[in-house]
Amino acid sequence: MSDSLTIYKQIYPIQCLKLSEMGYRSIINVRPDNEVENQPSSQTLCSAAEQANLNYCYIPYDEERLSCRTVAQFAEQYHKLPKPIMLFCGSGARAKLLYQSAVMQGLL
Repeated sequence: MSDSLTIYKQIYPIQCLKLSEMGYRSIINVRPDNEVENQPSSQTLCSAAEQANLNYCYIPYDEERLSCRTVAQFAEQYHKLPKPIMLFCGSGARAKLLYQSAVMQGLL
């Protein structure tokens, strides 16, 4: 999306070190735990991110429940976290919707 943010599908703990090597400094996960079988938990991803020296933020939401509060929380973390940021969900669609909602509300 920009030099400071990439939107992507599900990432896995093993990818965190590579993301760090690629220059990412933060990860924002918007996928709720236990959506599908074999999905890594937020806690597992957080641990892997920390081991790779990445900041990690968990803002779970399902697309039917995107609220103004969730958008504001994302914008707050976006401004606070070191860039570039990897923003992800299951397919990338929900992450993109969240980003676009923040832009349309003038929060980014």
